[in-house]
This record gives sequence, structure tokens and C-alpha cells, in this order.
Amino acid sequence: MRLRFTLAGLAVVCALLGSAPVRADQDGWVSYEDEGGCIGGAKCGENGWQLRIRLEDSPITEVRFHAHDDVGDKSNGHLRVRIDDHVLRDDIDVPKNGDWYHFPVDRLRGHDLIFEAFAHDEVVVESIEVQYGGGRGGRGGRGGRDEGDWESYSDEETCIGGSRCDDDEIRIDLEDRPVLAVTFHAHDNVGGRSNGHLRVRIDDHVLARDIDVPKDGDDFELDAGRARGRRLVFEALSDDEVVIEDIEVQYGRRR
Repeated sequence: MRLRFTLAGLAVVCALLGSAPVRADQDGWVSYEDEGGCIGGAKCGENGWQLRIRLEDSPITEVRFHAHDDVGDKSNGHLRVRIDDHVLRDDIDVPKNGDWYHFPVDRLRGHDLIFEAFAHDEVVVESIEVQYGGGRGGRGGRGGRDEGDWESYSDEETCIGGSRCDDDEIRIDLEDRPVLAVTFHAHDNVGGRSNGHLRVRIDDHVLARDIDVPKDGDDFELDAGRARGRRLVFEALSDDEVVIEDIEVQYGRRR
């Protein structure tokens, strides 16, 4: 059970564990306002550097919350937001006076919504809400094809990294349309070691900074947030092989 308390003179609330979510409205929004709190830094580090919220077993269409850095003398709070290993935003420079954040999620499923503080400063996360959006189909719970145009790049699948593969990255030319999501299967069942790590990006926009690829493989779905770019890039990070296959990209309509 998490305890809720206030640091003297700072009105800092630490995260609550095990609180039941509250349905916010009839449009699928669920409030987790009681699970917000202060994480990271010297004043809140004892609460941990992560805030983890257990999610419902339902596809997610949006995450929204408020965050501020009005704790202590410094103002250098940075925040990463992800659903399991799927990064929604890799580095948010949280302003001292706070701001609201809204992240569309392409019907992704996951066990935990995770907020991570770094840069050795405190961050307060509050007013957290998640919008759930009914059932979904497809491999690994991928969003339905009626939500966008899925294009297969299965001919691009290959092995990268390590001593047994020819290249360290895959570069796929993208269409001139916004990208909603990227799905693929990856495994590390090459050679005797199992230390494959993978970064995925569209040009310089990082979708997943560091995926620890399991030896027996897994399906991955990355929300792209309607990013546009020339190339989808898979990079091997460690000195070990990674096999990437079944690559698909979901394109949205031009606005």
C-alpha cells in the first residue's frame, strides 16, 4: 500500500499504490488522479524514480496528465513516459510551473503506464487519465486495419548486428504520409549469446530507444504519433545479432 504524505512547505504528494481507478466519463476515460505523485531527485527519490500504473486489459487510445517541476531550488526535471517498453515520449523537459500533456496512442495494450524521472531532479505527475477504446484484433493486439492503411515491408526483414550479420541497421523508405504505428517481430535466437538490443526511429524521431530483444522473440507495436519522415530505421545497439521480420507500417491520411 502506498502512503500519501506532504513534504514540509512543498505540498509534494508521493504516488499511491493499489488505488482503484475511477471512470471519468462515458467516452472511455479512466481517472488515476489518486496515483499521481512526486518522483526522482533529492526530495522525492525515496519515493522512487518511476511511477507505475496498472492498466486495464483494453486497448488505449490516449494518455493525458499534468506535470510540474516546482519542487526544491532546481528546475531541471525531465520525464519519460511509456507503456511497458513502448515509449510514448522519450524526454519531456518539464517546466517549473507545469504543463498539460496529451499523447495519442494507437490502440496499444500493456500492463503498466510508466512515468520515469531522470536528470537528478524532482517531477510531480498528477491528474493522470487514460482513454480506453474497446476490443481490437490483429497480431499481438494490433489495431484494426480500418483505422489506417497498413503496408507490409516483409521483404526488408533481415538480421542486423553482431558478428554473424552483414549490417547494423535496416533503413526503409517511407511514404509521404503520417505514420500512426509500426509493428514487427524480433528475436535474438542467433549464435550462443542473447544480448540483442534494438533502437527504432523515423529519421531522428525515436520510437523506442532501447528494446531488449528476447532470445525466443516477441511482437512489438510502437506508436508513432503521426510522425512524418523519409526512413524507418532499425539499429542494433549491442554487439549481438537481432533478427527483424514481419515489419508493417500503419499510415494515416494526409491532413
